[in-house]
Amino acid sequence: MTQRISSASSVVAALGLVLLSGCSRPSTNSVPSSATDRANHLAALQDKRQKYEASLKAMNNEQLAPTLASDAAKGREPFNSTAYREMVSRGAAAGPALKSQLVRNDRSSLLALLALRQVDHEGYQSLDPAFRVGVLVDALKNSKYFNTFGTPMVFWEDAAKAIIDEGQAASGPLTALLGDKRPAPVWGSEGTAINRQYHYRVCDYAWALLSEIRHEKVTLPTDAAERDRQIGL
Repeated sequence: MTQRISSASSVVAALGLVLLSGCSRPSTNSVPSSATDRANHLAALQDKRQKYEASLKAMNNEQLAPTLASDAAKGREPFNSTAYREMVSRGAAAGPALKSQLVRNDRSSLLALLALRQVDHEGYQSLDPAFRVGVLVDALKNSKYFNTFGTPMVFWEDAAKAIIDEGQAASGPLTALLGDKRPAPVWGSEGTAINRQYHYRVCDYAWALLSEIRHEKVTLPTDAAERDRQIGL
């Protein structure tokens, strides 16, 4: 009995180590069924994570910066990107390498843009506002999960705050999304519970962000038809 408890505890501990490396996202990977196989699987994941982190740390800024585009293209959130965290940890010295990567005004530039905003605000502000807005809104428009932006009326993540900070420059591109009724799901227990109530859509995110830019206090109804009337659809 004691041995089984110890074995189970080791699995839980290993799982905890993996989860601490980044928030859990929906995954299609199969998980082994037996306790021993799960422990071995998690240990292998932990070893892979540590080797990947070490490889990123060994890169100079110019080598590391392009890896953010790969994570961004996969829809990985800043808090789930090891490359993003490593780059931000290097501070202002990473600014020039990040800025050199910002040539495409689409979602592939999102993580580099947000990292630059964190480490070199002056460099971030020197970018063309239309470029910044293009990256941010394209990422919003093409997201599969919307945790990168937060949850309307609950909290905004840095990507949403960056859009709001753009002010009127973001109004036109956001307005263009008001007719987009594609579902805007999030993962994670808290966000999923809220989404069960509201069933947020892309247009709801756009409307909530526009309201923040306009300094308007709005309450989004749980009923989508009521929200459509409020938005003017």
